[in-house]
Amino acid sequence: MSSKPEDPREFKTASQREPERKSGSQPPPFEGSAPLESETFTKSSRTNSDPRFMPSRRQSAEQVSDQDRLNRTRLVEALATVLAGENDHHQTIGLLGDWGVGKSTTVHLLKKALQSRAKQQPFLFGTFNAWEYEHTNNLQAGIAQEMLKALSSYQAPPTQLEAGRWGRVLGRVKAWLAPPLWGLGVRLPTLFRFAFALHGTKLVGLIGLLLVAYLNLTWADMESMTRRALEAGVGAQMFMGGGAAVVLVMLFRQVKSLLAMPLAKEWMTYMKLPDYGEHLGSIPVMRKQIRALCKVRLNPPFGLGVFGRKQRLLFLVDDLDRCGQEGIVKVFEAVRLVLDIPQVTVIIAVDQRIALAALALHYQDLAQHHQLSNPQAIARDYLAKVIHTPITLTPADPQSISGYLDAIWQETSGDKSVIESAGSGLDKRSSDISSGADDLTKPGLSDHQKRIFKKWVGHFGFTNPRQLKRLHNSYNLLRHYYGEDGQFSGGKSSMLDAFTSDLASPMLITLFALEYINSLEDSGLRGRLLQLLQRPSELAFSEEGDAALAFVDPTGKINDDVLQVVKGKLDGGETSFVQAVEPFVLPAIVQEDVSA
Repeated sequence: MSSKPEDPREFKTASQREPERKSGSQPPPFEGSAPLESETFTKSSRTNSDPRFMPSRRQSAEQVSDQDRLNRTRLVEALATVLAGENDHHQTIGLLGDWGVGKSTTVHLLKKALQSRAKQQPFLFGTFNAWEYEHTNNLQAGIAQEMLKALSSYQAPPTQLEAGRWGRVLGRVKAWLAPPLWGLGVRLPTLFRFAFALHGTKLVGLIGLLLVAYLNLTWADMESMTRRALEAGVGAQMFMGGGAAVVLVMLFRQVKSLLAMPLAKEWMTYMKLPDYGEHLGSIPVMRKQIRALCKVRLNPPFGLGVFGRKQRLLFLVDDLDRCGQEGIVKVFEAVRLVLDIPQVTVIIAVDQRIALAALALHYQDLAQHHQLSNPQAIARDYLAKVIHTPITLTPADPQSISGYLDAIWQETSGDKSVIESAGSGLDKRSSDISSGADDLTKPGLSDHQKRIFKKWVGHFGFTNPRQLKRLHNSYNLLRHYYGEDGQFSGGKSSMLDAFTSDLASPMLITLFALEYINSLEDSGLRGRLLQLLQRPSELAFSEEGDAALAFVDPTGKINDDVLQVVKGKLDGGETSFVQAVEPFVLPAIVQEDVSA
């Protein structure tokens, strides 16, 4: 037995390391007490199509983008043109689309487009995240609170880079001075105007009393009265002070006893109007106060343009489709009751499937008494009453998807070194790998791998941006876990035997196939396709061709060639690609009793 230490740069499969396990089935990933040595760092287990590229160490993050990568500019510009027009009435826009289709990014681009039109029509912006407020005691109060923040907080204008060193310094000084100056020039006057709008009569009465007191009792009069009292002597002072105190006490007691009489109480009820406001709850109060604040903040004082320009508020209700049924219904009710205010445009970004289902469930008991007897119809009518302008974001075109993938790869290709040590125990092995792989200096995918990635994205019809990011992150992790995936796949079909580049990267094809199947809405079809992938490979499928699978997958996405790839064995061992890749795919609910 040789005592030569094992070279960490030489990848060996599990079957090569442990020949005694070759007779049995290899366990799927994450099973076993300890990982193999080769799985503790990035390695190359297969022949890569371009050895200069390695898996990236950056994942694509879920975030709002400043760039239009899905060809939404035309929609954004059209909507901004309409909103910046002469529309002082209230508007509610429904921005509809599936999860991850890019609703938040579209609203962000709309804000930028409206900011560029500030000279034509200035806007204020506010956002209510329904998901964050779902489990609060009063969800409507959360909407009112976010409205208050939008109307009373300083909103910095878009950042503009100044030319030159002194220009940048001046820009920083302006950014530092702008909030306090805004507070003195805008916030403080707004507070006084808001108080006057809510309590104008009381404030006028108080100011009138103070004015009368000032006119009748000046400082000179007070000084004269004090001098006379001092000249009169101590006895006169005590007499005057005691007499005034006695008169006041007697007068107070007389008035108190008079008002305590039953007849006086009954008489007082005839002299005032009833007030039921305390029994109405918080929503009418919030509506009154928010309406008053909007009127004060969005309009110049006294309606004179010399004090400023008339403004509008764009208020976004986001992440509504992540809430439960009751939360969704409460938000829609709050939009109708609290936010129906002039000069306010509300955008509700929601998945229409979730919104309609929640409303239908809410009105399910009422549906049997409705003339249509259909809760879905009631839900649509309700949504039509709330939403004035519906906009559904359609799937992006292939050219936009290609550009979006290019942006993801550019974002995640920022690694500067091939391998960095993850701890003291890996320092030596990492340096050995780096010294033995000097040409692996570019993280990410090669041009050839990118073409394959885009090809199979188009084959399976993936258009959801969030889904594409998830697939990219999963495939990148698979490359780290199993090694590179650039070799060609062999099989029994004519295309596979030719080793065409279209069927390279079997892990990628398996990942996409499983994602496609798990995302199917038809649970029966999903179960049949999963059974087909897990069934042992049969020669009959190869002989009969793709026509034999028409009944199994009517869309033709899971064809014979795809089956031959995903049923292949990982590194010639006992584990199939389906078993190897399945732990890295978002699962779906599968019916157990699926008929063959």
